Amino acid sequence: MAPYGDNFVRKNSEGYGSSSSIDNFEELGLEKVSRNERRIFVNKNLNLSKISCYGFDMDYTLCEYISPQFDELAFDLAKTWMVDNLGYSKDILDIEYNHQFGVRGLWFDRKAGNLLKVDQFGKILDCSHGFRMLKSAEIKEIYPGKIQRKDDARVFVMNTLFNLAETFLIAALVDHFDKRDDYEATATGWVKDGEEFTFAQLFKDLRTAIDDIHLHSCLLKKNCLANLPRYVKKDVRLPSMLERIRNSGRKTFLLTNSDWWYSSQIMNFLLGDSWVSYFDLVVVDACKPRFFSTGTPMKRVDTSTATLIPSLPPPFTSCPPGPVIYSGGDHTTISTMLGAKGPDVIYVGDHLYADVIKCRKLCEWRTLLIVPELSHELDVTQKNSGLLSHLSKLESLLAENPKLDELKVRLWEAVNELNKDFSGSGSLFRSGSRLSYFGSQVMIWADVYTASVNNLAGYDLEHKFLQNTVRLPHETGIEITRSCSEEQEDSEDQELDLIREEEEEEIAHLDVCVN
Repeated sequence: MAPYGDNFVRKNSEGYGSSSSIDNFEELGLEKVSRNERRIFVNKNLNLSKISCYGFDMDYTLCEYISPQFDELAFDLAKTWMVDNLGYSKDILDIEYNHQFGVRGLWFDRKAGNLLKVDQFGKILDCSHGFRMLKSAEIKEIYPGKIQRKDDARVFVMNTLFNLAETFLIAALVDHFDKRDDYEATATGWVKDGEEFTFAQLFKDLRTAIDDIHLHSCLLKKNCLANLPRYVKKDVRLPSMLERIRNSGRKTFLLTNSDWWYSSQIMNFLLGDSWVSYFDLVVVDACKPRFFSTGTPMKRVDTSTATLIPSLPPPFTSCPPGPVIYSGGDHTTISTMLGAKGPDVIYVGDHLYADVIKCRKLCEWRTLLIVPELSHELDVTQKNSGLLSHLSKLESLLAENPKLDELKVRLWEAVNELNKDFSGSGSLFRSGSRLSYFGSQVMIWADVYTASVNNLAGYDLEHKFLQNTVRLPHETGIEITRSCSEEQEDSEDQELDLIREEEEEEIAHLDVCVN
């Protein structure tokens, strides 16, 4: 059942959904609902009629955590753990979480203590030290050519929404120690009483805290389960969406890195006591991205004790009847058990690297990337629709007049104006007109992407997603008439004349002041 009724299930789309998909928003009382926030956007052609199996991740996919409440919980637990277990000053407990500071996909430089937003080639688009944005000259002093390659020994990529809390916390801690009088700043950290305290050590301590609240003490999970309505969103579309897939004769499976103890309670909250019946196969402890390469030994889960027991020896040829829960495995085994070939399967997940990139690199499953931030990104983009074209125009003018300082200032101001509306770290997908590393990887690897898994409910299961025609630079603009080209040149000349006049007036004003 589609969210707007059977008459409004989309049949096909180009780019993100045909404009005729839903026509009567006013009649449905949805005139205030964004037409884009429930759409699925297309990078690669995808014909759902050829998909026989739908696989779903749990965290941030079927289970939509509520932000900023869930992020703030992780933030508070992590800093408290650092105080209680690593001897950090109680002063850091006074740091308050700011959900508007960062976006995921930033890189943390362990050596210099900076958060970087880069493009796909490592070109630095934005750089902050603590809460201070570095200027271009400062960036060049640290990173020659303003480039930092993806060096795993130096760089940690904040890949997931789970990383949002630590993205802000590492920036806040760097800012905290920079401001302390008893700590002397160095290029790689600080010195106190003759002892060096590096950014790398600070980040290692933070990662230890994060790992503990997630994996060892499980404080984050325990606190979440203690108040599920506060931290987990329930969407009425979820059960009907899963039922519609299964009623069509297609299969569904749950594939999550979370363990059975946590997964069972989350899924019970979302779908009820009989939640297992919504799936043909349930796999926990999947260990993605290893699941898409060597995998791990597949075992069965004793659901009464939450312990693992040996499974039947391979080969696994089919799904056994009844609610059998598995742990581990690999993509080949799961495909075989489902009776599916690679391209017949689509996997839906939020982790760009573990759920999408490694999946596309190492197997033939298709992918749907969940980007919960997309709703906010769409809102801001719509409000600033004219700024991107303005940026492109300024960049074109600057390319022809590289020594015109006023143009550089205007370009910098325009980029900042666009970025600040997204967050303190700008957009998830770009900085100004340039795609971020995250944005470029989404475009390259994800077949389709959307803000919520439940947006699938708005599309027919025979739907064909069609990408916009891809053109190389030399193939674009060839149909522009001479008159259009001349009008553009006249417009650019007029803007240049205006900028030059303003510069001349400022110079004249300075001369008067000097005299």
